[in-house]
Amino acid sequence: MNNISKTIINCRQNNKKIIIHEKDKVNLDFSDGYIIQNEIHNYYSKSETFNAWKIGCTTRVMQEYLKIPTPCVGRVMKKNVYKGDSKVKFKDFIRPGVECEIGVILSKEFDYTKENNELDKIIEKIVPSIEIVDDRWPDYSKENTPMLIADDFFASSIVYGEGEKIKDINDLKDINGFMSSNNRIIGTGKGSDILENPLNALKWFLDFNFIGNNVPKAGDLISLGSIVQTYWVHRNDTIKIDIEKIGNVEVKFK
Repeated sequence: MNNISKTIINCRQNNKKIIIHEKDKVNLDFSDGYIIQNEIHNYYSKSETFNAWKIGCTTRVMQEYLKIPTPCVGRVMKKNVYKGDSKVKFKDFIRPGVECEIGVILSKEFDYTKENNELDKIIEKIVPSIEIVDDRWPDYSKENTPMLIADDFFASSIVYGEGEKIKDINDLKDINGFMSSNNRIIGTGKGSDILENPLNALKWFLDFNFIGNNVPKAGDLISLGSIVQTYWVHRNDTIKIDIEKIGNVEVKFK
């Protein structure tokens, strides 16, 4: 296993900042980042189940915030995916942040091996999604993108709401979303902020070159990207998102 993979796993398990020696991360490209990420997924898959994915940097606000021009993929373990209003322990994170997202749940009709998956058939539901990211780096602004990819691009947890059937939503690009902290609005955006249409992010995801057995499966949740800039939370914050026509969900950091 790559030295970077071992270091990231060790730091995650001990809930401490990730420090990679400079000599280990020079001349890495995006594909190297995903190879390392895949090694980490294979390690955890021996004892954990993954059932969710995050797509990072699908909106201009996030691309400008992180200075990264292309979407990136990460995975989330089943034990860190919560349905409905939830509470999480602030101490379980290093530096938690939240993002207001639109998510999809893949239907039982989804089959990754098919070349042409029809979106109206493979989407079981559209759901409001709070992605909880965790800044596990001493200074993420100084890390290269392959390193961020290797660590699942800040992925940590997802809290999602009941949502609606895809047939009940006419046009995702026109819906508005709001994020509040302790009943105070801290960010707004709309569906078109996500690659002009959230479904474009899903198409990008389905065309992604997945490695080995780490591929999306029926029933998986895919969070398509944040329509607001990351908000770094404090202990006892209650975060709520409202997505028009889709619903709302909240999480409290206790």
